[in-house]
Parts: sequence; C-alpha cells; structure tokens
Amino acid sequence: MLDFDYPECYAEVVRATNWEIDLPEDWEDFFLETGVAPMNYRDQRQTQRRIVRTCGLLYFEKSLPSLSRDLNPLGIYTRDFSKSACRIISPIELFPEEEVRLILPTFWLQLRVVRVSRHRSNCFEIGMRLLNRNSPSRDAFVLGSRFAGVENH
Repeated sequence: MLDFDYPECYAEVVRATNWEIDLPEDWEDFFLETGVAPMNYRDQRQTQRRIVRTCGLLYFEKSLPSLSRDLNPLGIYTRDFSKSACRIISPIELFPEEEVRLILPTFWLQLRVVRVSRHRSNCFEIGMRLLNRNSPSRDAFVLGSRFAGVENH
C-alpha cells in the first residue's frame, strides 16, 4: 500500500477506458479554453468558476433504484470547477440525485448530480455539487470491496 503510485494507476485506467463522447462540431476549441469562466447576468452561482479541461474517470457510487449502472469507469471530460461544484461532459445521461466518484490526475471527488442537459446523443453536460474532495490515494480506486484499477497495485 505504501508503494501505490496514483498517477501511474490513473494513467493505466485511462488507457483502458473507452472514450465515447461525441462533442458538437462548434466545440472544436473545447480543450483550448482555460481561465475564469465568464459570468452571466442570469447566473445564480455564489462562487466564480474556473475552466479546466482534462480527462477524468467516473464511477457510480449511488444510482437511482430503477437504474443498473456499469461497474467499469466512464470516460468523461471536465468543463469547469467552482469551490463547491463542477461540470463535466459525459457520453451518457446521468440523473439528479445520483452520486458519483470522479477521479482526476491530481485528486478525486465525490459528487451529487444536480443538473443535466443534452447536446448530442453521446454528449451530456452534467452539473454536480461537491460532497468531498480527496487527496490522491489508493482509496480512489477502491469501490465497495473491489479494486477498480487495471491490475492489482
């Protein structure tokens, strides 16, 4: 456990994950955008958002009773972060009240889905409220009683 390499495990799982997001054609500069997100007069956020674009791994921790969710990671793209929330782009629809684990290159989060909008059949924008922010550790890849990495670390 002391020799666990979080960045290496993250990279291995990312390489083994299918990326099925179909970004809209007018988003060709999606990964080039960075910085402070512009505020909208209708925006009801209490804290400023920062545009951060990277790949992430999403695991379901708690889904709705009527849904059966896959145990494999879902490849997502991050859109932006604030002090208490984040937005991601997902290839599948998530539903309000579902709870997920989002593993990123330098930390991992536990989140609750609050808002969803569809851009394309394989492109959903998901707004989530932060439940916990966690430092990089082996615990990010432990789901229930199983290790979710590619190989035993």
